[in-house]
Amino acid sequence: MTATSSAFAPGWERRAIVYQIYPKSFFDADGDGIGDLAGLTEKLDYIVDLGADAVWLCPIFKSPMIDQGYDMADYKAVNPLFGTLDDVDALIEEARRRDIKIILDIALNHCSTQHAWFREALANPSGPYGNYFIWRRPKEDGTPPNNWPSVFGGPAWTTPEGHDRAYLHLFDASQADLNWDNPHVRQEIYAAIRFWLARGIAGFRLDVVTMISKDPALPDLPPGGLMDRYRIWARGPHLHAYLREMRREAFDPFGAVAIGEAPGLTPQTAAAVLDPADPMLHMVYHFDLVEPPRDQSGAYDRVAFKEVFTAWDRGVGSQGWNSVVLSNHDLSRVVHRFGDPANRYESATMLLALVLFQRATPFLYQGDELGLLNTPFTDMSELDDVWAKTTYKQALKKGLTPVEAFAKAVAVTRDHARTPFPWTEGFGGGFSGGSPWLKANPLNFPLNAERQSKAHRSVLRFAKEAIALRKAEAPFWQGAAFEDLLPDHRDVFLFRRALAGQTRFVALNLRGARAEAPLPSGRVILSNYRLQDRKRPEEGALLPFEARVYAPD
Repeated sequence: MTATSSAFAPGWERRAIVYQIYPKSFFDADGDGIGDLAGLTEKLDYIVDLGADAVWLCPIFKSPMIDQGYDMADYKAVNPLFGTLDDVDALIEEARRRDIKIILDIALNHCSTQHAWFREALANPSGPYGNYFIWRRPKEDGTPPNNWPSVFGGPAWTTPEGHDRAYLHLFDASQADLNWDNPHVRQEIYAAIRFWLARGIAGFRLDVVTMISKDPALPDLPPGGLMDRYRIWARGPHLHAYLREMRREAFDPFGAVAIGEAPGLTPQTAAAVLDPADPMLHMVYHFDLVEPPRDQSGAYDRVAFKEVFTAWDRGVGSQGWNSVVLSNHDLSRVVHRFGDPANRYESATMLLALVLFQRATPFLYQGDELGLLNTPFTDMSELDDVWAKTTYKQALKKGLTPVEAFAKAVAVTRDHARTPFPWTEGFGGGFSGGSPWLKANPLNFPLNAERQSKAHRSVLRFAKEAIALRKAEAPFWQGAAFEDLLPDHRDVFLFRRALAGQTRFVALNLRGARAEAPLPSGRVILSNYRLQDRKRPEEGALLPFEARVYAPD
């Protein structure tokens, strides 16, 4: 494919169901304990059978893997852990034969301190690569240039040994923020994106792209939490200009899709970057749905949760386009956040229905379709996540005991979502013939894909049925207006989708207890409770975590 032709029909991303894969934990084809590109290619038929249209891969670029690939050391090279460039080409070709699109994940806000650019900057600070990064002198008392904290803990500034200036790193010290105000940096990034698009990649998910533009004054932050900081960092003075330039110079020549991970954006500010009349991003990937909102008592506020769906649907509007995301590689398993492991099947399937029937592109993370569970970690040696390790070290420095520090590390670890995928009843869940790079979760062995594919009642079977319904009525689910019919109900999410005289109702019980509600009449065309479990759907009430889709009579 060349820059003057595209294999991708315009708007395909609005019709797609995206399946996110963490390559290191998906399937290991060569037996070294690490998932790889050949393993993913081998399992493409599983993705086809599920019904997904696109695969988003977490980073596969050359990296020291301190932050599992989001510390990129070469934007045009494949990490040997995963394979070779030939393996990428084979994956693209086999996916194309199955009408599956491949989306790569790229971190543009920062690169690894092992990248050649940073090494050159250290060796010659006054040379051309010195200005690829953001440097400031510490204050006279030796404290950092400003009060910005790293997302992972500690200050966002590090002064290399033998240097009199510190570099900015909003994430780990091994991830130096790039200076996007330098046009040479931007052109290097665009060239890397074009390199992959020319090979047939359908688009990119742009990691924390809302943070690429910084206020040059780098002012101190007011008091607040992480989300407050994200909102400030997303107000960079040149964000829109850089997004427009990147879209124009890198994405549009290939008809490729730009999906912006958008921490800090509100529905209203997201609408501006999604305006088709002012092209910047095709879609935003936001975080407003990934954690249950809490009321003053600390309890899950389901009314506030529902309000987020309405706010984003209205804020982005029918011209822009939204995503719906409950799970990814950075979060604990969705059943633990929004459901109940004791009612795993019911809550996992209800949450699948919640994601799949919105006016937005659904993103499913590997294992959502199986209802996988969190891992019972017992020791720091079982954790790999840099965030968890930093949290543990910071807690010890503050005087906490190792037991207390470990509890804090487990509370933030992203390893729950990164444990090896359970394929079969075999050794280690059939992920690898060798010892896996991260402890496999024994709780997930009985939930393996092979067993669920054969069961008459399983989360996987329901996922396939729900996806098939969305695809069978694709124009409707893509374009139908959304309305929450019971916005004040504390337990039930009942919303209507309507388009050109056609209507569907989706009724979801967000709680693990029977909930009474005024439900619509009509034919139930999808339910996570089998009809043989009851003679007929109960009128005026939903069972624990029940999901129904109605077609009016």
